[in-house]
Amino acid sequence: MPVAVDSYRRFAVPSALAGVAEHAWVARHAAGRAHAEVLLPDGRGLLQIVRGTGGAVVEPLTGQRTPDRDGVRGAWTHAVVGEQTGPVARLGVQLHPAGLARLRDERPTADTWLPPTAVLDEATVAAAGEQLAAGEDDAAVTTVLGALAARPRRSSADLDHLDDALAFVDERRGLVRATDVAREVGTSLGELHRWCTHLLGTSPAQYLSAVRFSTFVREAVGAGPVDAAATVAAIEWYVAAGYQPREVERFTGLPPVELRRLAEHLAQRFGPGALAR
Repeated sequence: MPVAVDSYRRFAVPSALAGVAEHAWVARHAAGRAHAEVLLPDGRGLLQIVRGTGGAVVEPLTGQRTPDRDGVRGAWTHAVVGEQTGPVARLGVQLHPAGLARLRDERPTADTWLPPTAVLDEATVAAAGEQLAAGEDDAAVTTVLGALAARPRRSSADLDHLDDALAFVDERRGLVRATDVAREVGTSLGELHRWCTHLLGTSPAQYLSAVRFSTFVREAVGAGPVDAAATVAAIEWYVAAGYQPREVERFTGLPPVELRRLAEHLAQRFGPGALAR
């Protein structure tokens, strides 16, 4: 059966990166067998450096494949799968939801990859890549986080207000409505929508749905890389419980029909034996 990774280490980020990055990680995949990892749509962006035989990011519903390579992306709004054949090492920095808005002047766009030089200089990318390829994971992470901490960042009243809104959502695991969020931070729905679209690249509804789904899966499988088979099992168990459609969507972020379709496609494409075919 495919597994998510061969090895995975998680690194704390310095306090200087508060509001920019949440944690870093290094995952390694050996050659010889395929690996499938569900990349959860948790409303966060990602900075990634890849060295070795890079894999692909696969859309589970369509099978569309794109290379898994160096880059920085906006928030995922739907689940995708990272498929690796190795040998490869990947360094990732999970960004704060508003991290890209603080690091760049341009408006973030969800589900969109940019080159890593959008937030790091070429020398930093090259140095961290060499360290990663040499197995010097701690040094590579230190190089990347140090460069991010030294980068000028934007600040504004809108970002401060959005931080309060995001903290409220996280505290309640996404199980709130956009109207609840707006009321909590003393603003209108229209203003909340403007903050999210301009500073996150998503609508409030998209962000809440992403956080709900990610939280739902995490409660079933725990922290770290998410195995595709474990995700399928969690979804199938929940769907079989027979909850009302409105409750399913409120809790998982997806309507029952979409949840079933996702489980079916994950099982078909990434279930036991699927990657070996």
